[in-house]
This record gives sequence, C-alpha cells and structure tokens, in this order.
Amino acid sequence: MAVKKIPNLLTGLRFGLTVLLLFLPFPGTLFFFLYLVCGLTDILDGWLARRLHASTVFGARLDSAADFCLVCTMLFRLWPLLAQAPGVLLWVAAISLLRLGAACIARARFGRFGCLHTRANKLAGLLLFLYPLSLPFTQSPAVLLSLCLVAALSAAEELLIECTATEWDANRASIFQRNRRSIL
Repeated sequence: MAVKKIPNLLTGLRFGLTVLLLFLPFPGTLFFFLYLVCGLTDILDGWLARRLHASTVFGARLDSAADFCLVCTMLFRLWPLLAQAPGVLLWVAAISLLRLGAACIARARFGRFGCLHTRANKLAGLLLFLYPLSLPFTQSPAVLLSLCLVAALSAAEELLIECTATEWDANRASIFQRNRRSIL
C-alpha cells in the first residue's frame, strides 16, 4: 500500500533538506525554515509509521541515519561558534566517545549497532534541535553548557544500559526501567 511508504518518504526528504542546509546562509530565514521542516519530518515519520502500522527495521535505521546526517551537518555549520569555546569541544568529544562506546557495546553484546530511545536521549535531542533556533536570541555560554550536560548524562545512561541490559530494547525509557514496564 502506497500510504505505508509515506514515513520513509518523509525520512528521505530530511536527507535532501539536510544537504541543502550545507549550502544556505547561516543564520538565515530559509535556513531556519528548512531546519524546522527537518524537525517536523523527524516527528512525523515515526508517528505516521506507528499510526499506519508501517514500522520497519529499515525505516528505523533510515530514520537514525537521517538524524545522524542532520546532527553532523549542524555540527559543521555551528563549528565556527563552537570552536570559540574549547571547553565545549572537549564536551562534544567526550559525548561522542560515550555514544561510540555504547554503540560498540551494543554491537558486541546484542549483534547490532543502535541508539536507545530513552527519555534522556529524547530530551537531549530536543535541546540539540532547539539550540540553533535559540542563537538569534541568545548566545549565552550557559545555554550551550546546559545542552552539553544533558547530552553527556544521556550518553552515559545509554552506555550503562548497554553494559547492564539482558536483552536489546531500543525503546527502553531509562536505566530505571526493567522490561517494558517502568519502575518509576
């Protein structure tokens, strides 16, 4: 059924828009508009996939790849700003190492690379998405440091989960959750 292809088409659109973001002036109205559309496609693709009963392993991996490309593009575009704060670069490197470690442990223990959809990862993703949108209003180092703190804590939680889990569960909500039912 063609309707079930819509989530993957939205994810594919995010890939194309991400490439465009590399060439648009930052900051700029068109840049921010397309960036917001990228965020909207990220929300809609998963929601529609669940709603249409069209969730697939391929779709989940495609979504993760599109998210990764968008994050890399934004790091590239924000690099001039980030490079002014060497402490932030160390945070980004540490967070990257934690995430890489978690992915490698998941691969070794469960036979797959992957990111968990924990609440902390979702919060870190939301804050990371909102950060570029906040730049026209504030360039406070406190905003960036808060983002780094949340991202570091979410990465550390993911690493702990990968080290202690008895089975792979991409939708585990937190370190405090045992199976699908949360303790909290």
